[in-house]
Amino acid sequence: MPIIGKVGRKTLKVRALSLTIHIVLLLGAVTMIYPFMVMISASFKSNVDAQTFSVYPQFFFDDEMLYRKYIEVRMNELGDRMAEQYKNRALSFTLLDPPAKLIPQVHDDWFEFLNKNHQKHNIFDYYISEQYGRGIYPRNERKFRNYMKKKTGGSLDRMNELYETSTLNWDEVRLEETGITGRNFNGDYTGFLIEYSAFRHDLPLWQREYISLDGNFINSELRPLFKNEMRLMNDSLQTNFVNWEEIKLAETMPDGALQPFWINYVKQRLNIHHIQLFPEALDAWQNYAQEKYDDINLLNKTWKTDYPQFNTITILTELPRSGALPVDYTFFIENIALPQWLKVTSVELDYRRWLAKKYGNIDDLNTAFERGYNEFKEIKLPLTNPKFNLAKESDWSWFVRQEADPRSIRLKPLSQQQFLTFMRELHPGKEGSLDLASFNADYNTDYEQEIFIYPPRKMPENANYQRDWLSFVRNYASNRFLELTADEDGRWLSYLTNKYGHVRLLNQAWHLSWQDFSEVPVDHYQIDYSIFKEHKTSIFWEFTKRNYVMVLDEMLYNGRAMMNTIIYCLLAIISALVVNPLAAYAMSRYKLPATYKIILVLMLTMAFPAMVMGIPNFLIMKKFGMLNTFWALILPGLADGYFIFLLKGFFDSLPKELFESATLDGASEWTIFWRIAMSLSKPIMAVIALSAFNAAYRNFMFAFIVCQDKSMWTMMVNIYQMMQRTSAGVGFAALVVASIPTFAVFVFFQNIIIRGIVVPTEK
Repeated sequence: MPIIGKVGRKTLKVRALSLTIHIVLLLGAVTMIYPFMVMISASFKSNVDAQTFSVYPQFFFDDEMLYRKYIEVRMNELGDRMAEQYKNRALSFTLLDPPAKLIPQVHDDWFEFLNKNHQKHNIFDYYISEQYGRGIYPRNERKFRNYMKKKTGGSLDRMNELYETSTLNWDEVRLEETGITGRNFNGDYTGFLIEYSAFRHDLPLWQREYISLDGNFINSELRPLFKNEMRLMNDSLQTNFVNWEEIKLAETMPDGALQPFWINYVKQRLNIHHIQLFPEALDAWQNYAQEKYDDINLLNKTWKTDYPQFNTITILTELPRSGALPVDYTFFIENIALPQWLKVTSVELDYRRWLAKKYGNIDDLNTAFERGYNEFKEIKLPLTNPKFNLAKESDWSWFVRQEADPRSIRLKPLSQQQFLTFMRELHPGKEGSLDLASFNADYNTDYEQEIFIYPPRKMPENANYQRDWLSFVRNYASNRFLELTADEDGRWLSYLTNKYGHVRLLNQAWHLSWQDFSEVPVDHYQIDYSIFKEHKTSIFWEFTKRNYVMVLDEMLYNGRAMMNTIIYCLLAIISALVVNPLAAYAMSRYKLPATYKIILVLMLTMAFPAMVMGIPNFLIMKKFGMLNTFWALILPGLADGYFIFLLKGFFDSLPKELFESATLDGASEWTIFWRIAMSLSKPIMAVIALSAFNAAYRNFMFAFIVCQDKSMWTMMVNIYQMMQRTSAGVGFAALVVASIPTFAVFVFFQNIIIRGIVVPTEK
């Protein structure tokens, strides 16, 4: 019978109460759903977007976020590598913006060059994108692992036998290929990595990232010395570079300010496989070999060569990857060879020669690659400091400070420290502080502490404040703190036209057009963005499935966690359905004098947290030698006080006449128990089975204590161990996967659960 009758439901108060109850319940449901949705969203993320909290992954709808995620995995999560490839365009992957304009010809020419020349390139010229990461299995790491599984029939024992390795699990079948440009990298792989060279060679060209020796030269020799400040370098070396992209690693020793840096880089840092000797070095090379070995037979034995005499030794164009010969060659380069004898080889240099052959005229290349402006009206006014081009930045800075309407200038709040320093000079107080009284009097403000003073975002109304604000903007503020509104384009174009007269002169001043093929870089920034646009769908689905693929791979193929969990849950259900009903039935049918005392003891076990018994149970299992067995998992929870209490109450509620009739008909106690008591208790037995499954499935701490052997880990223990070494996104994906069985149990068995709760009450 309903609590509220049909008539009562029609009143306004009851309807308002009902609406309020539904709203509260709905809000409660939302507060439960929101964290779960955030967890699901986080399960698709990587390091780039891990700090953004939302109920959906941002890269699902934001191409810029997807682009940043892709570049992160393309660079194998190495920020230094991105700095080398992109010439320091961004401090981190999260701050990287895509190119403002896509130039298809850059992509087309690059891949035309690769298709004609890639067979000449070797392990020292490129690395594989999406090859490794921190706490994740990227695309090509998984491909290589599957490649090895296919070659060995999926047997680790077979792989260890074939390649004389001792890998314990498939996780170890991977390679972090770093330092290709460094002197210590020899590319001499052994074991199962012998197969890696063939694997990497057969991957599609778009999954290769060709190294930039130009960028590596900059990052190794120039950036550390000049603190990544191009202006500081120009001032120190008396050069006039406008950006890092202008700097190239010359094929031979250059003249000018970069010469000592070139010498140090080539002689001491660059991988020896990128250095060749000119014929002028032959005599010195032969003399060095003769002085060291004296006997040509000893040299041949050591170098594994067959020279008849020392004067027949040649300069090699390709070195072996191991042995004494590359060691001696390295010593000769570092200590004996003159810098003018050395020649650098790289894909970048080959590419420049190929472009020169294809286009013939540098102006044609400038046109094809859309370098420079054709007319002034194409030039857009940057609203913030164009820091990647010092010449353009200089013009922008002058324009903002001297030509632009002051009302269009904006100051960033980050300029507070500079602003306060400037104001302390105008309103000096005691011991270098700001005189707040003078400041407030001049500007009609009422600040109580200088820490609360921020520069006005735009030009203030107060005449004194306006004067000093303009002085700060024009003479003191750093470019990075200045911004413009979008209504200054006309003045900007007029300023540039008056200064340069012809757009060709502006292109030269801003270094927007190349004067020679030796100035042309490999524009990885454009190329990688073109690759992203071309393969965006594939990239999207890779990020969508990547974390879950790793989780399933860990659960299904690395260890026995999944099988252990299934066995554990089945044993827990069977034991719960056997032991608890027998105990409850015995206490219900036979009125033992100590029945209520036993019930009290059983109920007392519910008063303490489960882990209170963790240490005693562990010690008992250890005493019996049952650690790392299913006995250790099952025995401590074999009987459950709550289940026995629930079942006893249910059995007590059954009519005694049923049991008496069965006894008169000659039924045994087992028949009465099985045919009558158990048959009538199916709903509650289902609830007990589900509860036993849930308790066993989510058991972590006790399973972690008594089963520390990896072969006995359950899913919860395996997930915990996985989260210690994987990315946050993989950890959340593991939690989502782990929640599926319990969620499915609730969805598909909720009617049984309700019946198990309601039926005993109705009985």
